[in-house]
Amino acid sequence: VDPYIELDDLLVFIDFVLLKLRAHRHVLFNIDKIKYNHIIKLCFAFILANAYIKWFHLKNDQYQSIINHDHNIFFALEYGFYVKLIESFLEYAIRFGFILTISMLEYRQDWTKEKSILLFRALVLSSIGQLFILPLLIWSPDHRDYYDILISYIFTTLCHAQVLNASRLLSPLVSFLSSTTAILLSKFFVLFFPTNYFLTNV
Repeated sequence: VDPYIELDDLLVFIDFVLLKLRAHRHVLFNIDKIKYNHIIKLCFAFILANAYIKWFHLKNDQYQSIINHDHNIFFALEYGFYVKLIESFLEYAIRFGFILTISMLEYRQDWTKEKSILLFRALVLSSIGQLFILPLLIWSPDHRDYYDILISYIFTTLCHAQVLNASRLLSPLVSFLSSTTAILLSKFFVLFFPTNYFLTNV
């Protein structure tokens, strides 16, 4: 019996954020209100949020140029957002694609379309930690190292691992290892993505 069926949605959300396994299973399997189109919209919201965070730091780095009334910088800022949006999309694509590849190799011929939808649903819902960074941009805009490591690396990794475990698609160990590797790969991609080339050639 699912103990979360009779609980308020807020309490379910709190337990989900606290990485409780039963809460993750409840959200994955027993909440009919979250339709597939809602998952698609939520995925785009996470990509936009991630792009905004990257663009926010880019804007801060170019703050001195704005003070000096460099008229070209305003166009560069808007252009920079679209570059960061592409970078964010590719980052999520690498993360999800790597975990999908590991899952398909685990099941081989037994992999089905329903498992793909469940995996996509699990990965999108477990990316909720991305939104927690937005308030920090207002309260502590200079602490970029703090939330990059603490939230993006640690919380998102644990949340991915827990939701993969809850979905029963992967074992707990494989869930953790694949989640950690996927996030590290996506972060390394960002380091080598030629963002500065696009921005300096506006």
